[in-house]
Amino acid sequence: MYEAHELRIDLTDGADGIRLARLTGELDLAAAPALRAFLTGCVDDGRTFIVDLESVTFLGSAGLQALVDADEAAAGRSVRWALAGSHRVVIRPLEVTGLHEQLPLFPSVTVATRHLTQGAPVAH
Repeated sequence: MYEAHELRIDLTDGADGIRLARLTGELDLAAAPALRAFLTGCVDDGRTFIVDLESVTFLGSAGLQALVDADEAAAGRSVRWALAGSHRVVIRPLEVTGLHEQLPLFPSVTVATRHLTQGAPVAH
């Protein structure tokens, strides 16, 4: 478990080999450095991972930038990853910025896992 400001990250390794990071709290300017460091570590590890955003209560521009940076880093290193989230707090900022078309966003961890384990192309 990682905690920073109003953000908590719980990390588990699934039997399918996918690492799952459940984020709880606010992805704001204060939490962004910790989120960025965590995501960089996930990419550097090289394992497939999912970031579950269902318990995020705020997604600000700094949090969005950390997700974009992770996406670019993952693409550069051929690391497969996905975001899972379906509630308005997450979806609205992604839609307003157009990032819902760029980032590998799925409505649930189950759907994200299915795409990552079946080798299907990750939606961008």
